[in-house]
Amino acid sequence: MADTLEQKMHRNIRLFGIYKVFTKRVFIALATIYASQVAGLTIAQIGYTTAAAAITGILFETTSGFWADKHGRRNSARVGATLATLGSLCYVLFPHFWGIMAASALLAAGYSFLSGAIEALMHDSLVVLRRESDYAKLASRAQALALFINAGIVAAVPLLYPIDPRLPFIIGVLAYIVLFGLASALTEPLVLHDAEETEKRFLQAVHAVLTRNSVWFFVFGGLAFAFAVGMVDLYNLGYVEIGIAPHYLGFMFGAASIVGAVIGLFVHKLKILTFKQYVLFDLFTQSLVIIALAFIRAIPAVIIAFLITMSLWRYQNIMYQHYLLQIYRSVRYKATLLSLLGNIRQVHEVWIGLLFTRIAQHVGILPATGYGLVLLVLIVPGLLLSIRQLEKSMRASATVSTHTMS
Repeated sequence: MADTLEQKMHRNIRLFGIYKVFTKRVFIALATIYASQVAGLTIAQIGYTTAAAAITGILFETTSGFWADKHGRRNSARVGATLATLGSLCYVLFPHFWGIMAASALLAAGYSFLSGAIEALMHDSLVVLRRESDYAKLASRAQALALFINAGIVAAVPLLYPIDPRLPFIIGVLAYIVLFGLASALTEPLVLHDAEETEKRFLQAVHAVLTRNSVWFFVFGGLAFAFAVGMVDLYNLGYVEIGIAPHYLGFMFGAASIVGAVIGLFVHKLKILTFKQYVLFDLFTQSLVIIALAFIRAIPAVIIAFLITMSLWRYQNIMYQHYLLQIYRSVRYKATLLSLLGNIRQVHEVWIGLLFTRIAQHVGILPATGYGLVLLVLIVPGLLLSIRQLEKSMRASATVSTHTMS
């Protein structure tokens, strides 16, 4: 007997946590180290590969979100898993500058198709079940489950690095193959929308969410998103610089996953904060690693700061999605909306990655991280003002719509 639509939506929700496990890059702690030690890339070349990934994201992020809205979020996830598999293979087969460049680009393209697609599918699954207010709770608990399971994987995989540096990336290939299978097991929710909404073309769909009243939020929100990702290569090199051996980085990332898994059981309670209060909290936690690396420079302080920052950063995307989906309650193009913020993040990652690797070449890795604190401080006023303008404009639009219907 075939499952009902409601049963399929519940199955989507049950699979979400396991799906999230395999979206994690099991070799995340080693990609930069591998590029430096095995492929022989310089800091500048690593910056170029980071920029290549960001440029690829610029080209694919929002367009892939629109593609997902038009052709299916499940199909988008399967395309993303395939591209990520190919990118991981490039690390194994082509350990040189152009191979790392191709790997970075393919992974970025893959994650563009993954980004926002399943989150939009899950939100629509909750719409079908009339539980859309549970999105933050569902997503954070799925993330917690994923982090708990992923903790052991992330801690163990780097131990393979001394045996053969390629082994962690082979494990990554297998993980993305499993991800493809999980995406195939999901069901696309049937949500009815106005005909006018479903007929929009790409630029029309983007314009529906990117207006003169929202553009500054996407600029500053994308910058806040980009900061942690744009700085990650510098941070990883910084950990080695202060004396943490590369094969022990996996334990740090594994411990952060465990801490993050525990936090995930409660992080949805941050919903009591306003959007502006949350972003202040988020930017403060991002500053902790910078302070530890640039100014304290002691291994215990760096590890503690890393655990706090990394475990909370795991939920940054979920919380931003929660607040955005509250503001854009009835938008048809949810994957486009979520991908657009990621797309603008990619734009910022280009210059952040290039800028800070250049600074590191002139002043050193650890001092270069200190300049990131200046950028974080500069983000604050623009982000707060842009959120105020976005919320005000959307409230006004909702009021006009209500009066028109009346």
